[in-house]
Amino acid sequence: MTQLTFDQFIHPLSEFPKVVNLDGSDEPMLDLYTMAGLMLYSACANNNQSASDRAISTSALNAGLVDVQLLFERCKTGDRAAILQMTTLIVSGLETSLHKLKPV
Repeated sequence: MTQLTFDQFIHPLSEFPKVVNLDGSDEPMLDLYTMAGLMLYSACANNNQSASDRAISTSALNAGLVDVQLLFERCKTGDRAAILQMTTLIVSGLETSLHKLKPV
């Protein structure tokens, strides 16, 4: 079993450990790359089934022909390229979800 560390799941575009205010909101939150990294780390390193399901379903929103299940399995082995690709897919899915929630 590969020992995974949180550092492996920090995407280069992440602003970790800074907290951001998205869209000028007064409510502080982590940037999307950090949130995606946390979700993926929890799913891979801690075998969190809820996080696994969420990571796979969120990344599948805009994955196209990418096999997200296979990509997720590679993430669990510590494959940095797979982690970066999966994180980017999760961010894309989170952005899609956020746009659906915004009032018109």
